[in-house]
Amino acid sequence: MVTEAVENEESAKRAGEACEVSVTTARPEWDRYLAVHEGATLFHDPRWGGLMQQVYANRCYYLTVRRGEKMTGVMQLVAKRSLIFGSHLCSLPYFDASGILADDAAACDALIAKARSLREKLGVGWVELRQRVPLEESLAVRTDKVTVRLRIPDSADVLWGQLKPKVRNQVRKAQREGLTADRGGADLLDEFYRIYVRNMRDLGSPPHSLRFFDRILGSFGALVRLHVVRLGVRPVAASLCLKDRHAMYVPWAGSDWRLRQLCGNMLLYWSMLADACEQGAPVFDFGRGTRGGGTHRFKMQWGGEESPLYWHYLLPEGVSPPEVRHDNPKYRLAEACWRRLPLRVVRLLGPHIVRKLS
Repeated sequence: MVTEAVENEESAKRAGEACEVSVTTARPEWDRYLAVHEGATLFHDPRWGGLMQQVYANRCYYLTVRRGEKMTGVMQLVAKRSLIFGSHLCSLPYFDASGILADDAAACDALIAKARSLREKLGVGWVELRQRVPLEESLAVRTDKVTVRLRIPDSADVLWGQLKPKVRNQVRKAQREGLTADRGGADLLDEFYRIYVRNMRDLGSPPHSLRFFDRILGSFGALVRLHVVRLGVRPVAASLCLKDRHAMYVPWAGSDWRLRQLCGNMLLYWSMLADACEQGAPVFDFGRGTRGGGTHRFKMQWGGEESPLYWHYLLPEGVSPPEVRHDNPKYRLAEACWRRLPLRVVRLLGPHIVRKLS
């Protein structure tokens, strides 16, 4: 009873303390907090903000909320400025979900309030918070994007037996055609990037710079894995995976569509899934897509389940959420022109465009 009374007194004391939020552009000391918070993922790591500043000169603002001496929430916001695409803050650009991480509603509200004031101070149009768990109902939200997540068994043999016969047949076809799969790190970066740039060009989207991926490898080391599928010595499909205690993620994957009849993409995904089994990843996250789209259907055939994404917006009063999205009709002509560009031009121009996008 004495212990319970002490705990209740401490709880009441904490509840009476106000949340204070600090903002810094220097890398914060979040390591201990992220290590113990159940919801923390690799994408909450403050190294991402530093990486984006190094590669693209995008300034990162680190928000830390404390109640007394105790840290109770964190968020990083990366600033993007563009006359064409709009100026905004995003947590976190290029990834599916890495928004507010907080211990309770009070800490979450404090971070939202500070993000609003930072938006006004910097004079940007909006703040985009990418969440797996929805925030308060009053916030504008975009819900058209979903990820596909597959629970991973202990053995690749068990997983193979769970796949649909059609999927297994397509993987076998790739192997019969002589395709081979390789896994590694920086040694595969050039091959990965060749496939990645071509794939992004064919999709009508600007690619990241080679330096961006090199810095990811340099910053996160053993948490990064590259996969390459080859026909002889020719790469035909490739991907970059990231892993934390929650899942293995594949934010970038693609193939050379001139050789799509060889099913290289199927062997690539099987290689990643088998690797997830071997590394003990509890879940494989296929990454986001639009529900019902071709990419979404490709991912669903592996047996995973949809996982909703909630992209919330902090906006000036009376302003609607931005329409910076690939299916916006006003970008179709630009995408069509981009697909016609030589790869060397795409490599040169792409990073200058993508640095302004999120």
